[in-house]
Amino acid sequence: MMRSFRSRKPVNTMKIISFIALLLPIGLLAAPAHAAKTDIVVLLNGDHITGEVKELSYGQLKFKTDDMGTIYIEWNKIASLRTKQLLQVELADGRRVFGQAPEAGSTSASIRLLGGQSGNEAVPVELALSDVVRVATVDVGSWLDRLDGSFSMGYSFTQASDIQVFNLAADIGSRNRKRRWEVALDGQLTSQAAGTSSERGSLTSTLERFMPNRYYYETSLEFTRNEELGLDLRSLLGVTFGRYLSQRQGREWRAGAGLAASREYSSDGTTKESLEAQLNTSFRMFRFDSPETNLTANMTLLPSLTESGRLRGEGSIVLRHEVITDLFFEISLNDSYDNRPAAGFETNDWNVVTSLGYSF
Repeated sequence: MMRSFRSRKPVNTMKIISFIALLLPIGLLAAPAHAAKTDIVVLLNGDHITGEVKELSYGQLKFKTDDMGTIYIEWNKIASLRTKQLLQVELADGRRVFGQAPEAGSTSASIRLLGGQSGNEAVPVELALSDVVRVATVDVGSWLDRLDGSFSMGYSFTQASDIQVFNLAADIGSRNRKRRWEVALDGQLTSQAAGTSSERGSLTSTLERFMPNRYYYETSLEFTRNEELGLDLRSLLGVTFGRYLSQRQGREWRAGAGLAASREYSSDGTTKESLEAQLNTSFRMFRFDSPETNLTANMTLLPSLTESGRLRGEGSIVLRHEVITDLFFEISLNDSYDNRPAAGFETNDWNVVTSLGYSF
C-alpha cells in the first residue's frame, strides 16, 4: 500500500530527472562523426570491410561504415585488423597496451601494435587475438564523438485498479586510457486515481580510474529518492577500491570495497548523517550472436559504521535484447532494502520494469 507522510514538500526529483534525460539524446543525436573511415577489417572468409573502429567489448567489434552503417562483428571471426587510430588494448591477464595497428599481424590470429612502448621509440608488439578482451579508441575526434550511452522509456496501465506506471532511464559516459566516467538517471512514477502517487528515482555519477593488474578505484556521487521507503532525498559520496576478477570475451566480473558518507531527509521530517562501509560487485554476460543480448547484475551492501545494526542494500538484474539495430527491449528487476526506514514505511521496495530504448 502506498503511503504519504511528510512535514514539508520535497523537491520533485522525477521532473528534474525526466527533463535532463529527455535532453540527453537530443544533443547526442546531433553530434556528427568526424573520424576518417580508413580502418580495415579482414574476416576469416577473406572479406575486407573498410570503416572506423569504435570499440571491442564483450567479444564483439563495433565498426562504423559508410554503406552499411554501424555493424557488429564477432571477434573470433576476424583474421586481421588495421587502423591508424590510437588503441587501448586490454588483455585477459590484466595488461593494457597502447598503440596503432597500421599493418596486419604476422599470423592470421594476431594483431600488431606499433606505439610508444619503450620511451619515445616505436616498438612493435604482437598480440594474440584470443588474448584480447577489449579494445577502445583513444582521443578520436571531438569529445562528443567519444560518448556512449542509452535511453529507454516504459509505461503500463491497469484498468481495474486505475494504476499507471511510467519509467524513464538514461545513461551517458566515455573512457580513455586512464579512466572511465558515467552519468546515469533512473526514475519511476506510479499514480492511481483513488490513491496517492509514489516516486522513485536516482541520479548517479561515477569516475573509475584504471590501475595495473586489473585493479581500479572509483568515486561516486548519488542522489536518491524513494517514497515507498519514506526517503525524500539521500545524497551519498563513496570511494571504492576493487579488482576485475574476470575479464573474458563474453563476460566480466568485478568486486570492490570502500567507504561512503550520506545525508538523508526522511518523510517524517528527520535528518540523518551516516558513515557506511560499501561492498559491491557487478557481473555482466554478453551474447554477441545476432540479435545481441546481455545480462547485467549489480549488488551493493552498505552496513552503517555510525548507526549500530543498520544495513542498507541495492540490487538489480537487467536483461537487454536487441530488437533491431540499436533499438532494444529491456526487462529489469530492482530492489532497495533498509532495515531502519522512516517510521511507518516498508523496509523493502522492489519492482519489475519493462521498457523500449535506444543505444548510441
